[in-house]
Amino acid sequence: MKTIFICTVAICTICVYPIKTLAAEKPIAIFHAFDQQYSELEKFVCKIGKQGYSHIQISPVQKSNPAPEWWARYQPVDYSIIEGRGSLFNLKKLISQAHSCNVKVIADVVFNHMANLDGNDEFEDLTKFPGLFISDFNSDSNHPGQKSCSINYSDGNRDSEINCWLGGLPDLRFTNNVKKIQKAHLKKLLNLGIDGFRFDAAKHLPVDVVKEYISYVKEQSQGKAWNYVEVITDRDTSAEDYNWIAAVTDFALYNSIKNAFSFGGDLRSLRISTGINDLHSITFGRNHDTIREINSNAINPYSDPSDSFLATAYVLARESGTPLILNWDNRDSSFIKHGVKFRQIMHQRGNQGKNIKENILTGVDSPTVLLMERGSEGFFVVNKGENKFNIPVLDLTLTNLDGCYRELRNNFTVAVEHREQGKKFITHWVSWNRGGMEVKKRDALYFIREPFNQCQV
Repeated sequence: MKTIFICTVAICTICVYPIKTLAAEKPIAIFHAFDQQYSELEKFVCKIGKQGYSHIQISPVQKSNPAPEWWARYQPVDYSIIEGRGSLFNLKKLISQAHSCNVKVIADVVFNHMANLDGNDEFEDLTKFPGLFISDFNSDSNHPGQKSCSINYSDGNRDSEINCWLGGLPDLRFTNNVKKIQKAHLKKLLNLGIDGFRFDAAKHLPVDVVKEYISYVKEQSQGKAWNYVEVITDRDTSAEDYNWIAAVTDFALYNSIKNAFSFGGDLRSLRISTGINDLHSITFGRNHDTIREINSNAINPYSDPSDSFLATAYVLARESGTPLILNWDNRDSSFIKHGVKFRQIMHQRGNQGKNIKENILTGVDSPTVLLMERGSEGFFVVNKGENKFNIPVLDLTLTNLDGCYRELRNNFTVAVEHREQGKKFITHWVSWNRGGMEVKKRDALYFIREPFNQCQV
């Protein structure tokens, strides 16, 4: 009887206090498969996984504006139909292939607005969108379909950001019908195996709606889905409006590293971080919103795209943040893919309890060269200058670095050793004939700690 009583109490306790759901694991690095076909991604997603990426992010999957340009994918027409950069069949195959090599898939979702189908920025036929009613839109009450207002990003409140049209895109009201349709879209994607979501244009959605959708995803996925929200900050909107709900795009960090890595900028400015105070924020050297070639309204774009490669190398070297890496940059840069591997290795060693703390070292005092240690397990150096950086003696006494380190891309070794009076120096850089440090112009190097006998080979 006592055993029966204990079992009964246990069962009741489980009923009253549900089993705690699993927390979604923060990505190591996200490969942004910008505007890529799902069938194309399927062919090389496992290669991306071997590089060190834990997640890929795909373009919105709902039926959209039929125009061929990338931005048309961000103009929904029908949430009930999968017709993005491939069909439902293509999407299923991609997810299956990604999961076979332990890569997770993040889907982009666009819930703020519907499509501009006729090119008129002031009016849209709201009856063109299946399942939606005129009452589901913010429009002129006397002229349904007529744009009701324009956004003012600096009027001291967020009313227009939330209730007015984004350009010529019909703005949705979050009626019960709209939320039912959009939650069904999320549920469908979760059932297909999607592992998380990027919520586009989140600053144009009411905070309570974003919270409701994130909570819904967590509930439906039992906490396994990882999510983030796109928030482009302005005078009326800050990241802190949303980052208590989910990870947020860190445009504050982007602006600071863009200034530092651009011509005339000083890398010493990065010794004090100016990004969002959130270890999970989405960090990037650039993204599709900041590229002038594809976006006439690009946000603070680089004059020289190669500066963004170096900035991305820095983003990958950091301990904090969740790097989002554009597919073009992973392809075109010689060092970014090695930065992803570096980050993966640091993540693994951190899980082993080793010291991987990020710290920008002041031993190199240069506007064009930055040296960062990751505890004792690795270090990163970047030279944005147009000349080779060469220093014959480098004192690392006040650092955690000690022993042998191997550079991932060039496969050479360096040694950090104790010398007279307990001081530490780089005694071996590539060969035993020289110490100090030598870095080619416009280059980034990633070093991981190895057994010391590797430096003696």
